Amino acid sequence: MPVTAERSRANNDANLAAGLAVAAVAVWAVLIAVDADGPIWIVQGVLALAAAVTGWRAGHGSLPRGRALAALVVGGLLFVMFVVFTIMEA
Repeated sequence: MPVTAERSRANNDANLAAGLAVAAVAVWAVLIAVDADGPIWIVQGVLALAAAVTGWRAGHGSLPRGRALAALVVGGLLFVMFVVFTIMEA
């Protein structure tokens, strides 16, 4: 089956979303390990939101599948955790 430009773009989007989700989890783990406080947590929130949005856009108008869906779920959960944490600390 030949790889079309649309399929290649979808794979690139899914890979980008998965990479952003992994980066968000890594930043989250490091910030917890060093017991970080303050505005540095914004980096984790931005990465999580970017993973969720990129995962959603990788579906191209429908529910994403595979890596993109995993990135959407992980990014969305981490972003919700970030928002709840921010509200509770305010």
